[in-house]
Amino acid sequence: MFSIGLDIGSTTTKAALLNNEKKIISYAIVPTGANMIEAEKQVFDTVLEKANLEEYQITNIVSSGYGRERSKFARSQITEIKAMAIGAEYLFPGVKTLIDVGGQDAKAIKIKEGKVQDFKLNDKCAAGTGRFLELIAQVLQIPIGEMSDVAKKARNFSSLSKTCAVFAQTEVINLLSQGSTAAEIIQGSYEFIAKRVLSMATSLRIEQPIVLSGGVAKSESLVKMFNKVSSLKVKVPDEPQLLGSIGSAIHGRNS
Repeated sequence: MFSIGLDIGSTTTKAALLNNEKKIISYAIVPTGANMIEAEKQVFDTVLEKANLEEYQITNIVSSGYGRERSKFARSQITEIKAMAIGAEYLFPGVKTLIDVGGQDAKAIKIKEGKVQDFKLNDKCAAGTGRFLELIAQVLQIPIGEMSDVAKKARNFSSLSKTCAVFAQTEVINLLSQGSTAAEIIQGSYEFIAKRVLSMATSLRIEQPIVLSGGVAKSESLVKMFNKVSSLKVKVPDEPQLLGSIGSAIHGRNS
């Protein structure tokens, strides 16, 4: 018995393929881009090819995420919040809080035994999301994938005060003109994101163990900033973008 979970997000599309023992045997992540249907087909075909399987061998396919209802392969859908809670419990049994910083939104989810107890969602503003970092990277002319390494060179950091991502770009330009380094500004950006997301999460009365997921969780420097700002120890999956697809696949396996 095999199940595939699809997480069709606004920024990236992910797929995870699980076997009968709920072991992940293949996964794929691609940019969603302008063609959500093509991105889904790409990850779907990739996980099958990696596992040397054909579509008829898949028992169930479940989609989640922003584009879950547009899926051409899924036989059912679940919300991204539910899928991520299931995925977090699978990877970190006993997790109580999940903080996800995605490309377009940020979420804080309170979990008990893999089930959602409560959640907060910021999807109205780019501040505190991956999009915020993309805008800062544009001003600094540094590839976003290199920001974490650049940040390690900072001895101090330049805090950002603007709560709007667009205004923050202007603030970065001003900081550069005042002599701040790119490393200091990136660290300041990480501090801004950590404080903003943790402020949202605090209203849930977050408890440990805490898991940090989403594309920005790939940044070692940002994870360190989360720990520094919160005085908490957050856990990070080996592949922090897969929780939704893993949770969807598990849901399909249990259905």
